[in-house]
Amino acid sequence: MNPFPKVLKRQDYIQEGANPAPGAMLLACTVDSDDDIPQSRVIVVRDGLELAFRFTGDAAVSIDAAAKGPGYVLGENGTVIRFDWRGATSPAELEQSQRSFLNPAVEDLGPLRRLRLLGRDLVCAGSVGQVYQLVGDRFTALPRLIIDGEDVTIEDIAGPSAADMSAVTSDGHGARFDGKTWHKLPLTSNPSLNCICRLPRGRYALAGDNTTLWIGSANKWQAVQAPELERDYTGIAADGATLYLAHLGGIDVYEKGALRPLKIPSRRRNEFVVLRSGPDGIGSFAGRSVGLIVAGLWQVMV
Repeated sequence: MNPFPKVLKRQDYIQEGANPAPGAMLLACTVDSDDDIPQSRVIVVRDGLELAFRFTGDAAVSIDAAAKGPGYVLGENGTVIRFDWRGATSPAELEQSQRSFLNPAVEDLGPLRRLRLLGRDLVCAGSVGQVYQLVGDRFTALPRLIIDGEDVTIEDIAGPSAADMSAVTSDGHGARFDGKTWHKLPLTSNPSLNCICRLPRGRYALAGDNTTLWIGSANKWQAVQAPELERDYTGIAADGATLYLAHLGGIDVYEKGALRPLKIPSRRRNEFVVLRSGPDGIGSFAGRSVGLIVAGLWQVMV
């Protein structure tokens, strides 16, 4: 059953989603338009409610929320909007709950790409290694990620806090921030890295182009070999010891030391880009498609 029968409009294009609490799904969408001014919509589905608000002037690229806190959506030009996804019971209330935070530094440096709540810390990062933490109503610039003297493009971030986080870049690098400085990860190949997720016991999984998958922490990393597969991974999420990896044609599963395709019925068109772990399962978000992986089985939501 489609839980978004009314609120998801024909021109909405899902960029990312989040599942912060059981039965709650948040979507960050750009809106097709002939205008030069970007338009975006945020969709909230919970407790039988279907709510949304629109904002203009920035293209939504990332969204996150805490189970017991507000939601945040990021625009590539630096806008962060905070909203009450838990308390609003009508579109008007959701609209009125918005508060925008503008980051003027982004205009000079370049667009942002990812927003994440790392513990209690809200962090966003972007196209020339710039990283910001929103503290109160102000952005604080953290040290930029520069590797071998060159700017890099941060594609994804993960970690328990702003003082202990890891990042992957489209330049093929991984790095860890210890609260003071960035440390380059000792990865021996450099295809573009597109996504990262946390694993138990302080470990991470990193994935990217050319079926690249690294698992490890600190200075110990292991590459997963899958020469029979040809994938560019764009999304990764973990369910216990099992990893799910999204690519253009579907989703792969990594468990017990091996990669295999996830069985997905082909009765309808699915799209695959972003994967996110949540209390309801592994959410898959892309374009006009939302899916959910529960106990290893694929469920179509949109």
